[in-house]
Amino acid sequence: MKHPETPRLLARNVWRYREQRRMTARALAEFLDWPLVEIDKIENGDKFDLSLDELERLSLALHVDPADLLRRNSAH
Repeated sequence: MKHPETPRLLARNVWRYREQRRMTARALAEFLDWPLVEIDKIENGDKFDLSLDELERLSLALHVDPADLLRRNSAH
């Protein structure tokens, strides 16, 4: 069972960290070798059931700890 805030937290944090790194969604998708639509779904809160491997790859691309992507009030 997922926590009801998970999609919103993941969406907000992925967007925030990506923007802080001045990275476009397309650049992030290309770096990860994922379709752009996957990044859009994550940032819109429509995709949140990432595998641990996907979460780790995403966090490495954004230079954050995986837990930061699910943390409330992330301040980086």
